[in-house]
Amino acid sequence: MDTKTFIDDYLGCRSNKRRSPDSVIFELHWERDLKRLEKDFADHSLVPFLYAFISPRPRPREVIACLMQGKILQYHFDIKIRPEVEKRLTDRTYNNRIGYGPDKAIQRLMQDIRRVSQNFTRDCYVITRDIQAYFPSTNLDRSYQRYRELIEEAFPEGEERDDLLYILMRTNYSYPAEHIHLRSPKAKWDPIIAAGKSVIFNSEPGRGACLGNQYWQVEKNYDLNDFDHFQVDDCGLPYIRFVDDMAWVVENKEAGLAHVALSEKKLLEEHGYRMHPKKRYCQHYTKGGQFISAWFKMNRVYVGNRVVRSAENVVREWNRNAGPAQLEHFLASINSYLGLMKHRNAYSIIRNLVDRALPRWEKYAHFNDERRCFQANPGYTHNELIMQRYHFKLHKYHGKNRTTQRLGVSAA
Repeated sequence: MDTKTFIDDYLGCRSNKRRSPDSVIFELHWERDLKRLEKDFADHSLVPFLYAFISPRPRPREVIACLMQGKILQYHFDIKIRPEVEKRLTDRTYNNRIGYGPDKAIQRLMQDIRRVSQNFTRDCYVITRDIQAYFPSTNLDRSYQRYRELIEEAFPEGEERDDLLYILMRTNYSYPAEHIHLRSPKAKWDPIIAAGKSVIFNSEPGRGACLGNQYWQVEKNYDLNDFDHFQVDDCGLPYIRFVDDMAWVVENKEAGLAHVALSEKKLLEEHGYRMHPKKRYCQHYTKGGQFISAWFKMNRVYVGNRVVRSAENVVREWNRNAGPAQLEHFLASINSYLGLMKHRNAYSIIRNLVDRALPRWEKYAHFNDERRCFQANPGYTHNELIMQRYHFKLHKYHGKNRTTQRLGVSAA
């Protein structure tokens, strides 16, 4: 990897992380730090660059992230390996894939229910399972070996293959329990440790994937690729997987449960993962159920209660700080929830959130009922706030508004 490759990877990596703290800190001295990264890479003396914190929502969860230096290398690895991974995945795996995602997974589940039940005229059953401690129980040797075989198959011998293998080794075997920097108080880890879900404090030697690293998000897709092909190609079942959440739609309840029991045994023996003993569900499709963050029943999909409570808490917090200085953050936060809800049967929940927010924010924003989102009022849009803050003047050029020069300086 030469200097141009490192610069291109850095620009590509920061394209959607420009305002993140890691990106801002790195950008202060990016030329110096990028040359240091290039030198460490050439000398094979990279360090893990890892830190950890506790994300409180929707429930306390351990997140192991890395500095910008590590993200650049993982970005390079991803753009090279992801096309090869995509060729081998089934169309029933929905996490961390372009054009897929949780909404698509739920839509596919509803389509499977409609198809198996023959448009809701026959009996069918929905079975869901969840893998226990999916990331902490990851076998590092198995993950490394599978990716190594993929790289050696897809790339000819040469410098590019050697570089990818080195990134693979340093990223896969980062050993967070030994090299991590904790950014949250140790006391916040106590409930996670008690539940056995901490990679740093609970994992056995040779196990534990870093939730929060781009490399591991894609690897967890590829890790169960053989299991997915067994369900789809060998058994021909309507099967869906999103990270560690799985769902089957079957006509015969007893046969379906027997197959899932066989799948659990196969998953444990061949992949080393155990299904969560308290997250086992099997019901007639008319009874509905929960998958990922949504509740489904017949041909309707509802928002999960946890999402509703979280949205209400966010609105309550923003109402305490209503003002133009916080408007952009408010719009980004509340519209992210509304964007999820407008794809569900949740119009009354949306109206309830709007009613909670508008009394404090109606001077600065309004609710667009057609688009189901909040929009800034005239005079408080992003460009207008920037002009007010930095004393810009708005000039018209060929019928289009554009910001040109500071107040008091004549336009060219």
